[in-house]
Amino acid sequence: MTKSSLEKLDPQTWLTGEYVIYWGLIWAAISSILYLNYSVVDPQTTRPGWFILTTTGLEEVGLLISGCLCLRNWRSAYISGGTVWLLFAIAIFAFFGGNMWFCLWEMLWGLDPAASAGNLFFVLFYLILIAGMRLAILDRDVQLARQQWVVVAGVVAIGLTMGCWLTTLSARAVTVPPQIEPMTIAQAGSSRQTMGISAPTIPRHSKIASSKLPPDWVLAIDRSMQPLISTFNSFYVLCDLVLLTFAAILFLGFWGGQLGLPWRMTAQAVLCFYIADTWFAYANNQVQGYESGSIMEVFWIFGIVQFGVAAALEFDNSIRARRLARRRTAIK
Repeated sequence: MTKSSLEKLDPQTWLTGEYVIYWGLIWAAISSILYLNYSVVDPQTTRPGWFILTTTGLEEVGLLISGCLCLRNWRSAYISGGTVWLLFAIAIFAFFGGNMWFCLWEMLWGLDPAASAGNLFFVLFYLILIAGMRLAILDRDVQLARQQWVVVAGVVAIGLTMGCWLTTLSARAVTVPPQIEPMTIAQAGSSRQTMGISAPTIPRHSKIASSKLPPDWVLAIDRSMQPLISTFNSFYVLCDLVLLTFAAILFLGFWGGQLGLPWRMTAQAVLCFYIADTWFAYANNQVQGYESGSIMEVFWIFGIVQFGVAAALEFDNSIRARRLARRRTAIK
């Protein structure tokens, strides 16, 4: 077997930055087509259940791949600051777990996903990702010019304004009791009322949820999470503001050049997460009976893809630097 054929069979060859970019573009294109065709519906119709399951599957598979690529960077002996990529990997896997619980709460059990057990994983995601972004800035000693700090201040001002607005919307949504349709209460079952639990609204698109009552432990978690929804929302808004600030610093600090491309992609990934989070926070407070699957949620997939691309590009840069070092040593 020739050397070229061996390289084609090597799994590392298919995980280079070039191939990951191709796969990422394909992944993002498939997701965009799905969202463009099935996410926009009129008020009288609902999104098909398979659409939510498919988009969730795209997110989950993308998270697993991106997390594994970040772990590869952490294990590599040629990448300095591997702890940063370990933190990114843990954060991505935490988002994977939170996303899974979110889907189960909404699709399988027909409960309000804002009160799911996934909140614990999302909190972990935010805290670890913030730690990773901060460490990336400190380890690489990012220095910004005065005009760049002005841009960062402007980004912070915009993010702070959005955060205050979303917090105000969340507070208004708590004071206004939700309108529950009689059909939904009947579907929830009399067993919940005897336990003193208000019947949650079952998503209209979920046919699976309406046919399966949640277990008692799920109802117990849902009941304990309900009073904390506004607290979680405020926490997410604050963390998004911090991440947006770090992303702006990282993007401007690595402006231009091939070596800075992975970190610009990381900053863009955080920005995509911020856009999707902001939309979801707005829609969940303002859109009556909001169902997952809006077109703006595709930015979560865009962010996931860019995390994987960033990890692959950083690995390529480390391999390229290693080869250059070998050539210089051979010349000497």
